[in-house]
Amino acid sequence: PLAKKSTREEIHLRRNPLGMPPRRPPLLAAVSATVALLVSLTGGAAFAPSVPAAARRAAPPLRAAPPDAPAPDSRARVLLLGPGFLQLVIARSLAARGHRPVVVAPQAKLDSFARLLGDGGAGLLDDALIGLPDDASNGFGSVDAVVFCSEEAVYGPEIIGTVLEWGGYAGGGGPRRAIACTPITAPIEKERSPGWIPIFNNDKKEAKVWADFAAGWRRHPVSSGAAGTLLRFGSLFGGGPDGPPELVPLGLDECAYKMSLENYRDMRERAFDRFRLGAQVLRGDATNRRPDAQQGKEKAALDGGEALEAFRVSPGYPEQDRACRHTVAQAVCHALARTGTGGGDFAVGDVPDECTVLSVCAGALPTEKQWDGLFRTPGAAPWPDPTGFVMPVQPEER
Repeated sequence: PLAKKSTREEIHLRRNPLGMPPRRPPLLAAVSATVALLVSLTGGAAFAPSVPAAARRAAPPLRAAPPDAPAPDSRARVLLLGPGFLQLVIARSLAARGHRPVVVAPQAKLDSFARLLGDGGAGLLDDALIGLPDDASNGFGSVDAVVFCSEEAVYGPEIIGTVLEWGGYAGGGGPRRAIACTPITAPIEKERSPGWIPIFNNDKKEAKVWADFAAGWRRHPVSSGAAGTLLRFGSLFGGGPDGPPELVPLGLDECAYKMSLENYRDMRERAFDRFRLGAQVLRGDATNRRPDAQQGKEKAALDGGEALEAFRVSPGYPEQDRACRHTVAQAVCHALARTGTGGGDFAVGDVPDECTVLSVCAGALPTEKQWDGLFRTPGAAPWPDPTGFVMPVQPEER
């Protein structure tokens, strides 16, 4: 009689008596990794239930508090949907203003965020989630507002309804404020993100993803009303501690500057934290293009590259299409504290329903009063006259 054909499990047992799980073929492993990557980059799937609730990073069921338990945290919770550096800078800025940020990102990202937040900010991940809890009433606590703040194009338009119609907001309705941070659609100079890889260049696809998301934002009744603001940003730089002392509790760890292999990128990131903390708020999806005449004036008035470089970091010099992460994070914090116009005029609210935040050269972040003026009278910052500019002289070290 023919011998019984061994099954794959029996063959594996003879070859691996310790009982290790069967090794997947290389092709299957590659396909599985690709599928996992695609799933992590799909907007709605990142926040929809994909595994049993017990296995997800969600709030525990409600239990009776012991008699000696501390009073519940009364700070307003703000959902931050990322992932990205901007998400973490906003989290630190909100915490400094007395809010309780809830970072929402894939687990793989959360595992790396602790290092970026450093010793002083790792506690911000105590409330972190990989998705919205199914039953928001079970011990999670009410949420006041939500901010979409990914730097990458990972949101599909369907995620807007999923998040804004979630049942965990204070009062049982929608969020008091909903802000979507999205890039400007027509940057003057195309900047690459720190992790940009030529072989995976999907710039055209990303532009469509962002356009579809913005269109969905304008259609939803919550985000298109006074609760919603579409806050656009230019190419993002900075977000670390290398600047004035006020950035120390707000910035990411020093390692954030070294996420790119380009030393020139590292210097530019630091330059935004040192010199470009000011803000300009423009209505709609806009840039502040340098006039052609400005180029001629600067060339005629300034002698040499060093003088030009010094003039372009002098107080008040605006950016065309770039922004410091600290500036954008502060814009989000101050917009959350104000009411949107909902497409109307400023008799309805204090923040335009759609605006763009770009940097202006300044050695400190804007004050509360300055943000009031920036939001209520949006407009591009003026370009300074280089005539009479005096090159600053550095004191000699002794």
